[in-house]
Amino acid sequence: MNSRKVFLVPALVLALAGALTGIANAQDTTGPKAEAVKKEVLKLEEEKLKAFQSTGTDKNICPDWVQDNDAENIVHINADGTEDTKAGLIKDLQKQNRILHSLHYGPQHIHVYGDGSNGTTAVTTYSTFDDIEVYGNRTKSEHHAIDVWVKRDGKWWFVVHSVHNLPSPEALKRQAEKTKEN
Repeated sequence: MNSRKVFLVPALVLALAGALTGIANAQDTTGPKAEAVKKEVLKLEEEKLKAFQSTGTDKNICPDWVQDNDAENIVHINADGTEDTKAGLIKDLQKQNRILHSLHYGPQHIHVYGDGSNGTTAVTTYSTFDDIEVYGNRTKSEHHAIDVWVKRDGKWWFVVHSVHNLPSPEALKRQAEKTKEN
């Protein structure tokens, strides 16, 4: 290992440790400011839902919504573990390779970190119930999802979307046991 790499590795470890310390100490913001942020983010989530529900119609607004709201380097992970880039998702939506025949959200829980100004982060968790067709393969499913929004220069950017399979009965039992212990 050359001397440059020897220096960079500890420097990167220290930078990562500092960043994780800030995240570990982060607490949900509460009160009127948090409620105002939650309303802003809920409106964005509703707009996103309407955009994705428009796929497969002659008024498909979804590619434009993604262009206007997804961060250029969004982390977008599908339930099957595959990832999408912003450009790839837009292309698929334009070509109607991804059509949502129906999409409904379950209850949404929004956690706010910050006061609503630049740098504020909002994390939304919810269940999805969808009937989706991807490249001609149609499935109906239920999932858990997480969205992360970050405010930069006065605009909310969609930076993470990740969809997960519902837990198995065994996993739910383990979770219930852990909850009793804690």
